[in-house]
Amino acid sequence: MMRLKILLLFGLIIVLAGSCTIIELALQGESGETEQAGSADAPEIVEGTVAEISTNFTNMVNRARGMRASRIRGMSSGEVASLGAPILSAVIHSKAYSAETFERLADPSSALSRNPRNISEANHRTQSRRIIQASTSDESENIKLSTEDIKQILLNFNENNLSEVCSELFNMRGNQVWLSPGENLNVANLSCPAGTTFFILEGTHTGQMIESSKDGNSWIGVGTAVLDGEKSRERAFSGGLNNNTITRLQIQNYTDHGIYSTRSVHTNIRYTEFRNIATDKHGQEFGAVMFHNSENILVRDSYIENAASGIRFRDSNGPLVVSGNRALNSGRNFFQCDKCNGTGIRINRNSMEHTEQTGRAPLEDWINLYMSNGTADDPIQVNNNRARGHSESNSGSFIMLADATGSYQEAIGNIGVDPGQVGIGIASGTHIKVEGNMMYSRQWSASNVAYYSAEYSSPCGNHQFIENTNVAHWRNSDGTLNRAWSDGNCGVTNGEIRALIREDRTMGPEIWNRW
Repeated sequence: MMRLKILLLFGLIIVLAGSCTIIELALQGESGETEQAGSADAPEIVEGTVAEISTNFTNMVNRARGMRASRIRGMSSGEVASLGAPILSAVIHSKAYSAETFERLADPSSALSRNPRNISEANHRTQSRRIIQASTSDESENIKLSTEDIKQILLNFNENNLSEVCSELFNMRGNQVWLSPGENLNVANLSCPAGTTFFILEGTHTGQMIESSKDGNSWIGVGTAVLDGEKSRERAFSGGLNNNTITRLQIQNYTDHGIYSTRSVHTNIRYTEFRNIATDKHGQEFGAVMFHNSENILVRDSYIENAASGIRFRDSNGPLVVSGNRALNSGRNFFQCDKCNGTGIRINRNSMEHTEQTGRAPLEDWINLYMSNGTADDPIQVNNNRARGHSESNSGSFIMLADATGSYQEAIGNIGVDPGQVGIGIASGTHIKVEGNMMYSRQWSASNVAYYSAEYSSPCGNHQFIENTNVAHWRNSDGTLNRAWSDGNCGVTNGEIRALIREDRTMGPEIWNRW
């Protein structure tokens, strides 16, 4: 490997200029003569922000790919130093693992990557400890690159030999790469081939934003691996995420989104935490997870705390799965399907609580299905969820079905404790079923009704409340018991819906624990 070549460090000059540290290094050329620091041929390495390094590296890659290979081969040392300077900036904190370290990493890393979506918490802890011990016990040296090494890296970018590039700049073995705090995750994504498994090692990875992760990539946190936007980066992941897995990461302090993607397919997010996301933004457009025009997206067993909104799918097709997640103060909505269609749409077994407002918009609907359609054989499921707490919104609810119309939806086995001005509402739409839910609310200023059916949009019909399975103990703003209401336009009259809903005055907030 070229990495084994020795770069003679002639001088290391650290100059503090504002907030930037400037490091000037001398590169040894092919002649063996040392190029003097500060000469025309020596690159000036500016240790800027993660974003600046990523931008400069991207621009360099685009330039290299736009050149003829013969032009790169004929470059002088000074030209290589000038064009390739972002390479040295990108690897200034990188260490080269020894062969022994790679051997120690092999077994635990394979255990984590073999089935990263389903590995148990205990097994993840065990394998993480082994990886951390192997990676930190290595007394490795900094990655060292000669002028000729950099020229070859530029050629490999030009010819799209990304396996060669990745193995030069990062600790790569097979299709696996280990990334330590201080290394640039987006540069790794640019430099490594599609289908790479990235192990994000324990610690805080500050200022990172991964743009358009390549097809088939996996991003696996080892130990407590934190991506911290430091309230200065917009997103942790942005752009395409086709066939990607994101798991065991803690994503925090991003200004717009934790994950934002358009036109992605087969994306699996699991065991991932989102904290303090878009805390001063409006939850209609910003929040922890947002996918547009996507298909087959799974968000499971994850946690959201203090976000402008939780999870939103827009103009997307099933399968779409949001299951087993927990949320505390997830902003305007915990979940919204905005014009989702197809089979396999599941919003099941999520637990949500509200104690204070995050973001500029108050909590509206915990779960909202807006202009979304399942199928007759496979309706959209909103089943076995629970929500506790509300904002002061006089229009919010726990579960809002067929908002602005929709079809083939069901809400079964959900538990609401003071979850909004309405428990479960069917606002329009056709073939909507509500069964086996428990709704409790004390009296408060905007409290309204536990269950309702209404024609706020057309078409509207075939609203089904399965007899004697839905239960309510719900007091409106006047303190009056108000279990159900219908305008009579969607297949069930007001008298019928009140007869179908069972009232249980002994039921209280303790139903939260029946979940």
